[in-house]
Amino acid sequence: MEFNVSETLQVISHNKPMYWSWGVTDLTSLNGKGLVFKVNGHHHKGWVLITLDWTDTYNVDIINNKGEVIQHYDMVYFDMLSELIDNRIERIPEYQH
Repeated sequence: MEFNVSETLQVISHNKPMYWSWGVTDLTSLNGKGLVFKVNGHHHKGWVLITLDWTDTYNVDIINNKGEVIQHYDMVYFDMLSELIDNRIERIPEYQH
């Protein structure tokens, strides 16, 4: 299956307040192979790379500003994608849904 940037953006941005709290800038498609964007969250300021695995699940890499992968997640299903990213880069216990 080919990576669909529009579909992935729709999945991660379905909760607009959560998505905008990440401080997303510099959204870039990687030639149909993935999506990378810069974030300015509470826990992480740097980059997030999302790719699609051959198993039709997502891989998510949290990358620092030096370009080093500091955390890798695999086997992420589409319905877990935005929550996983939010938990890693922004969410604090005081936030309410």
